[in-house]
Amino acid sequence: MSLKIREGNLEDAELICELVANLLYELRGKPLNNDNLINISKELLKNKKQRYVAYLAFNGDKCLGVVTLSECASLYAQGAFGIIQELYIIPSARSQGIGNQLIKKVKEYGIQCGWDRIEVGAPDAEKWDKTISFYKREGFRELGPRLRCNLI
Repeated sequence: MSLKIREGNLEDAELICELVANLLYELRGKPLNNDNLINISKELLKNKKQRYVAYLAFNGDKCLGVVTLSECASLYAQGAFGIIQELYIIPSARSQGIGNQLIKKVKEYGIQCGWDRIEVGAPDAEKWDKTISFYKREGFRELGPRLRCNLI
């Protein structure tokens, strides 16, 4: 396989959303409104003040996966750091090193940004043990559960 990783751009917004929608469907079991996601994706990709990036993995013309990453800041991290928001590999291309190459690109981007860490919110370890194992192999370690409070 001839894998090429490249940064996503505005023209890729629909593709990025399709892949992320597939990820969210796998995790939640319900489809999303892709039109709304496409608009959000375009806004995030074109807002240069906010560090948000997507990397796409291609084998020829076929997109096999995506990772999205954004910048956050905190005192515990002593400043800015990255958070992987979504990482998705199409089912037929899993366990072929694509996730590893996307994480490598994320780490390179983080170093360019001057971050000293990247975090990821992983799904339920009991249901998604392969996902947790993947991140651990890539150098991530468990910090504890992540919680959310919806405001809308």
